[in-house]
Amino acid sequence: MELKSFKWRPFVWLSHGWKMLGYVLPMALACAGITGLPISMALASLLCALLCCLLFGGRNKVLLTPAPFSALMLTASIAYYAGAVSDRLMVASMLTLFTGGWLVLLTVILPRHCMNWIARPVWHGIGMGISLTLMVMLAPIILGVAANNSSWLEQWVLLLDWHSWNWPSVVLAALSLALLLFWRTQSQPKALWVLLLVWMLSHIWPFTLLGVATPVQQNWQVWMQVSLVHADWALLVFMSATIALLINVEICQYLPDRFRYSTGLTGLTNILSALTGGMVASVGYIDDQALRLTRSTLLTALVILLLIYCWSWWRAIPLPVLAVIALYAICVQINWSELRLYYRQWGDLLWLCVSALLIVLFGICAGLWLIISLGLIVMCWHTIRLRAWPLLLPEVQIVVQEAVITLPQILLFANASSLLHRSFDLVRTLQVQKVYLDVSAGCHTDVTVFVHLQVLARNLHQQGKTLYICGLSEAACMVLTTKKLDYLLPEQLSTRDAESLLINPTSYAGDPVAV
Repeated sequence: MELKSFKWRPFVWLSHGWKMLGYVLPMALACAGITGLPISMALASLLCALLCCLLFGGRNKVLLTPAPFSALMLTASIAYYAGAVSDRLMVASMLTLFTGGWLVLLTVILPRHCMNWIARPVWHGIGMGISLTLMVMLAPIILGVAANNSSWLEQWVLLLDWHSWNWPSVVLAALSLALLLFWRTQSQPKALWVLLLVWMLSHIWPFTLLGVATPVQQNWQVWMQVSLVHADWALLVFMSATIALLINVEICQYLPDRFRYSTGLTGLTNILSALTGGMVASVGYIDDQALRLTRSTLLTALVILLLIYCWSWWRAIPLPVLAVIALYAICVQINWSELRLYYRQWGDLLWLCVSALLIVLFGICAGLWLIISLGLIVMCWHTIRLRAWPLLLPEVQIVVQEAVITLPQILLFANASSLLHRSFDLVRTLQVQKVYLDVSAGCHTDVTVFVHLQVLARNLHQQGKTLYICGLSEAACMVLTTKKLDYLLPEQLSTRDAESLLINPTSYAGDPVAV
């Protein structure tokens, strides 16, 4: 009789809860630090996010946390706020409350797949523009100097004037970056160990003596008392709507259909966060096998976070460390595998560069609305010109115990997400081994189509099914072959239609070579 290895269940819960906290806590603290808000607001926001996930997450749980992009939007909103309310904490609470209300409203009024119609390069350009802006904003924090202006010229002059740098701040940032890059452990949780190491060093070697600025921990308060009479309501509404729009686009671009309820959940989290003195929360990480986002894990992480909040471990964390963690979190979140798809895709590269340039030139708030408006206009124009209606649904039939999906229209960036999601829903419950996707109506080869084809092939592969794309034009088949898509080998691409392949499947593997 074999003895199975015994694992004490509370210890397993504690391990998973600490691991999940390692994902979200450093990011939350970094977002509060770079926004200029006290650490208590980040902890309060994270407590509300975990509580909402625990109570209202449902079966398919998502993880909510303050994210760098949302924090940057909050920073820009506070910086450009021109109302009579001068307290940064009050403005942050009001923006968080209004953002939650906008997200709840967007859940009700917006169509389910509205933001899916934006081309992937446009969203990548938005992310690149916001990342560049964040790097410019974090440069003075790492160098330990005060920035008089947020313009690119002022930042360049600041970088060249190395005599004014706070060298202890630079050394501390460099050590934190080296630990994050060369410490051989899992990607994101090691940021928590860096924070613990810095906390222990602060008792031995006080960083305040070196002139490194640190955020101040403040007492907990339920609601920021604000003079509502003198508030600039129009500006608050515009700023909060911009933050909500960014969060909604991020959810629609990266989360599958079964997680779309998280827009309303995020809105509820932000409302609760504003009432408890927190900051803006966004979608962090999706439930995956490694994270094990279960009810017991969420409850354990919530208890650990409550202990940290009450004990106040981190009364003062050096801002250079938080700035490095924020940059590291952005680099971890970037999907580098998608960037290789831009090779020789000149139209997609143009969309990416133009979107990033508009964010840099016009600012995040105005640039985001301008880019999304232009993206929707271009989507409508391509939809009408190429007849790529998102409402036309694919059809599936079983031929020789194999599934054949026929797309009734051209596969374009405007309808790729909805068509391929619908295709997966049609075949995921079928007991077949091979799935043929017939795109004889046309397949537009761009980055958006590449990304969603990879997602469909991966989802089918996880169910033990193999995807074959047939009916391609010679040019489209050649492009897809050279891109080396994940879970789509050259043998799974063909210029012949599905009917001829089912009649004579032996010559299938030779088609791409002939092309």
